[in-house]
Amino acid sequence: MQFEESTHEALRREFVEETGLEIQVGNLLFVNEFMEPPLHALELFFEVKITGGRLHLGMDPEMTEDNQIIQEVRWMSFEDVKKYPTNEVHSLFKYCDSLEGIYQLNGYLGTYADGRSDRNIEQIVYS
Repeated sequence: MQFEESTHEALRREFVEETGLEIQVGNLLFVNEFMEPPLHALELFFEVKITGGRLHLGMDPEMTEDNQIIQEVRWMSFEDVKKYPTNEVHSLFKYCDSLEGIYQLNGYLGTYADGRSDRNIEQIVYS
């Protein structure tokens, strides 16, 4: 986020920069605390609706051209994402078995670098 930029403004800007898509920001779904050295971040997950733009590989302006993290942008089914090894996808996928399951997640999903979580699956899905 940039100084004096709201969360919604930052999310809309990041979508355009990194994917080329314009969005409308909806409800806050859940928060994930990511801790993997050297990073420690709070990730806010919102519902979003695509309102314009065209999907393409963008860039992260905070990174140099040689150090871009984003290598590919494409649409994938939930089932295709679940076929990847767990260390190659976001930790939220261990808590749900369907796209609808993501919308049932709420509250705080804290995960440590060693894989420990502050909540178990039953607490997250059924809280």
